[in-house]
Amino acid sequence: MHVKFDQEYHFQIHHNKVAVLEWGDPQAEPILCLHGWLDNAATFHYLAPFLADKYRLIAIEFPGHGQSEHLSEDADYQFVSGISIIDGALDVLKIEKCHILGHSMGAALAMIYAGAAPHRVKSLISIDALGPFISTPEQTIEQLAQAIEQRKAKRSQKRYFNSIEDAANARAQVSELSAETLLPLIERGVTLCDRGYQWSSDARLKNASWIRMTEPQLEALMNNVTAEVLFIRGKQGMLQEKAAIEKRLSFLNSSEWIDLDGGHHLHMQYPEEVSQAILKFWAKFNQD
Repeated sequence: MHVKFDQEYHFQIHHNKVAVLEWGDPQAEPILCLHGWLDNAATFHYLAPFLADKYRLIAIEFPGHGQSEHLSEDADYQFVSGISIIDGALDVLKIEKCHILGHSMGAALAMIYAGAAPHRVKSLISIDALGPFISTPEQTIEQLAQAIEQRKAKRSQKRYFNSIEDAANARAQVSELSAETLLPLIERGVTLCDRGYQWSSDARLKNASWIRMTEPQLEALMNNVTAEVLFIRGKQGMLQEKAAIEKRLSFLNSSEWIDLDGGHHLHMQYPEEVSQAILKFWAKFNQD
């Protein structure tokens, strides 16, 4: 086994099976962990050993990702609907308010959720993301047209691999991470069938969103975030325009920004350094 955890289970949210991994003492302070697009709960595999002695890490897998159920054929993946999965997970877990640790897509959804339901978020750590992709009103037509055409297009043939290692090597060709580093993520991201291993994620996740938020909409949501936010940027990550980052951080009531070595998945590349920043941030909430 490449990915190690303390508990694995699933629960139902909106009649869909959502898979969950946990690390740490079930009685410890809960942290809801949210993965990135086409990733899964194993993205926190490398961070967990540094955090689980003090906290209960609860990593859910969004529908269509990892070992969670795909949406039904008559349903459609909508980016913003991910906040209902976050809210549903907290309800099922009977957690009124907690810290959230998110990477990429998970961090973007957490930001939206923290603005829509600020009473449920104690703090937010956002790894290499600071809110979702946005568009202008003028780009709406192009976005909708692209979404229509993609949903009519014939899906490509599924790829099959002889082993998890082969799948990891394939993913490494389009990743900043080595095949060895990717193994835990790949193990959660494939299913075994008669023809070999195939990706477990739903191919429909690659379809364009029907519509994206505008900047004024996002600004209003971020203005409503009451939780403290720690933004951890990978120095070689996706966000390189400092002026754009500063503008978004100005929408928040309380935020901190730190840069660390690494790319978009810096928490998998340099987990010890990232975990030190995380623990320092959370320590503020444990002071008497």
